[in-house]
Amino acid sequence: MLSTEFLTQLEQLRIQCKQPFRGKYRGDRRSRNRGTGVEFADYRQYEYGDDLRYLDWNVYARLDKLFIKMFQTDQELTVSILIDKSQSMKFGEPTKIDYGKKIAAALTYVALANADRVTLYTFAERLSSVLPTLYGKTQYYRIQKALNTIETSGTTRMTESLNQFARSQQKAGVVIILSDFLDTAGYTKGINSLIGRGFALTMIHIQCSEEIEPPPQGEWQLEDTETGETKEITINEETIAHYQNQQQDYCESIHNYCKQRGIGYVRINTDVDFELLILNNLQRIGFIKRKH
Repeated sequence: MLSTEFLTQLEQLRIQCKQPFRGKYRGDRRSRNRGTGVEFADYRQYEYGDDLRYLDWNVYARLDKLFIKMFQTDQELTVSILIDKSQSMKFGEPTKIDYGKKIAAALTYVALANADRVTLYTFAERLSSVLPTLYGKTQYYRIQKALNTIETSGTTRMTESLNQFARSQQKAGVVIILSDFLDTAGYTKGINSLIGRGFALTMIHIQCSEEIEPPPQGEWQLEDTETGETKEITINEETIAHYQNQQQDYCESIHNYCKQRGIGYVRINTDVDFELLILNNLQRIGFIKRKH
């Protein structure tokens, strides 16, 4: 799915997360937890049973009180990738689902190469777990194999799927949503449920040229790929202008919604070179950065 040369470039990157999370396992990330790491973090008053090795005797000499030195612990980041597999994602050339799979493959490799933990889900009418939590880049082959098995089906019910995800998670982490966000019921309720649980979100909005530029003028019968509903329509200059305005307004509304809530947002056309998206666009919004 990804070339060896591109994987080598991905190893120079890491997912940037300014929001600290409480983790369970040791890793390469700054954590909210305080423990016995290397970097000093804070003081707290001594309590009976504390390890005497961490008493600060200099503070005791000045204040005549016992304080324990606390250190910053490094812990892993949990990255959850949610891929929209609804029928509308089968549209375009390349299809939106195939483009999304490549993005997922690249981001999981970046995470695994940085000792982060990765979980992979799909959603349409409901959420489905594709793989259990994986750790270490040697597990990348399992990600690639699983991604190749994903096929589109069903209608989009984003609110139900995201609520299901929020309820299933014991702790917050990073969530990446790959979708065309074509849901007649909207997306905000589901996203708000994740925000309320403290997840750090990035929404990658995938579009294709065929939906950005409508078909030429004439008589057409349009079919909803998810519901099968058809509609006859006459396409003329006025229709095209109205469609393009509506689409632009919708995309801007998603962007503004994300901006107001501190959510990372990227809108991408499948015509854009995939590697450019990872190496340029995602770095530009600060989601990915190069290691020093």
